[in-house]
Amino acid sequence: MTKSSPNMIVEKELVGTKAWLALGGIAPQIYLLFLRRRRFEKAGRKGNKKYICTNSQELVFPYREAENKFGVLQPRFRRAIDQLIEFGFLDIVSHGNGTAKMPTIYGLSERWRKYGTPEFEAKSRVQIKRGYCRTREKAA
Repeated sequence: MTKSSPNMIVEKELVGTKAWLALGGIAPQIYLLFLRRRRFEKAGRKGNKKYICTNSQELVFPYREAENKFGVLQPRFRRAIDQLIEFGFLDIVSHGNGTAKMPTIYGLSERWRKYGTPEFEAKSRVQIKRGYCRTREKAA
């Protein structure tokens, strides 16, 4: 059974970290919208049940929805996602393809906890070129 609650959990530790404070523009708001997409289920034995997130690596947030529902244009949404990946809040699990109506699947990341330390694993969005977008090599 999926838990639907009017409340959203944001860790105290998150707000105030170097990574959170480094976010600019609309990125913090977009991250909160990603957190709203989580689903929770009860797990454990009777009397010791806890809620666990069941879809933290299966989040879908289409550009079209960001624009139509929240008024965030595509370039601004892309910059926010790039920042969230760069600072360790999100990872891309599977790249989508808009022409094939396949959404990009995002996963929540814990890399932000190590931001600003030598252990931090830097990532960025990988540009995927498909079909007619590929550049042709010049014939020798």
